[in-house]
Amino acid sequence: MMNIHAIRAKIEECPPTQQRVGRFMLRHGSDIPFLSVRQLAERSGVTPSTVMRLVKSLRLETYQSLQTIFKREFLGASRIAASSRESEHEHSFRVALGSVFVPEKREQLNRIARLVFQSPCHVAGFRSAYSLSHYLAHLLNMIQHNVFLVPNSESAAFDHLMLARPDHVLVIFSTHPYASQSIKVAKMARETGIRIVAVTDSSESPLCELADEIVVINQIPMDYIPSRISFFAWIEYLVETGCGLQDRKSRRQLKHFKDDIEKLSGYWSPDASMEFSKTDQKGR
Repeated sequence: MMNIHAIRAKIEECPPTQQRVGRFMLRHGSDIPFLSVRQLAERSGVTPSTVMRLVKSLRLETYQSLQTIFKREFLGASRIAASSRESEHEHSFRVALGSVFVPEKREQLNRIARLVFQSPCHVAGFRSAYSLSHYLAHLLNMIQHNVFLVPNSESAAFDHLMLARPDHVLVIFSTHPYASQSIKVAKMARETGIRIVAVTDSSESPLCELADEIVVINQIPMDYIPSRISFFAWIEYLVETGCGLQDRKSRRQLKHFKDDIEKLSGYWSPDASMEFSKTDQKGR
């Protein structure tokens, strides 16, 4: 059976352009199961045809056969078995979500949860990554009051971070193609002395050079758009972990949050709907 060691040996016998792809794959093994041929070619600086020529040089039948080897090596054999009725997208979703919960990442998750729950926390994300930052800030604000969503504007973000202090922490999201604002904001935070947690999709992300903690999560490629379901899963897992570390306090804060929302009629209820209807009828 072909394995990573055999692939490494065969890559050294390939033409230079194929070696370039092969060495990229060996450096970023955990990314390969989630990259299409086009994405792998783009990131390694070659053409898709070069990627397919490498597959043939390795004497593999398909690109998916190559991905299976990397799944087995970097994600565990137990995670690559898929039912015969499972589509390629369903399989990618399952593998990506499984990679969020691997035991090897548990220690880092606990460390980041302690950092976020014990320090004033700023959360940032720009362009499409703003949805990730907004969701994390929303969940954290239900539990603690020292969480601040960085505005989705470069100038406003700079103004915001002027108020940050070295004992604060910045959690910043960015996925390929990386928004230039995220890099500038991370650099400013670095200069201020803020601790930075970068949540990104590749160990080659420019955020990695600036962060104190680096979380690499697989962005799932589909036919038309990338899926970030694994990022949302990590966010929820982080908050759940942090709540577990301060169980009673978190439960108390969540109850207060729910009570406050109910006082403001923040959520729909049948009673509220009937009251609105009566008021509307009186107005007529």
